[in-house]
Amino acid sequence: MNVVGQGSVLIGTIECEKDLYVVGRFEGTIVTTGALHVYPEGVVKGKVKAKDLIVAGTMQGEIEVTNRLRVKNSANLEANINTRFLDWEEGAVLEGEVHTFF
Repeated sequence: MNVVGQGSVLIGTIECEKDLYVVGRFEGTIVTTGALHVYPEGVVKGKVKAKDLIVAGTMQGEIEVTNRLRVKNSANLEANINTRFLDWEEGAVLEGEVHTFF
């Protein structure tokens, strides 16, 4: 398990094979073969590639999800998204585009 904790600001690149949890702020590139979890307090700006993404916080940038994207009602996304499967809760906000693929 990898964590960007509450109150933390991390700038750079994260590459990992396990799940990543963002409760603080991250700017840069994330590549994970696991799941990325962005909590309601979490902010991610940059480029993301993950197997699964569960977002309840704020994200800006380019997002590629090779399996399933789950967007919670508290999420605020300013992004261009490519994903295989999409679960979207009412109340979530998106400025950008979503493309799905098989």
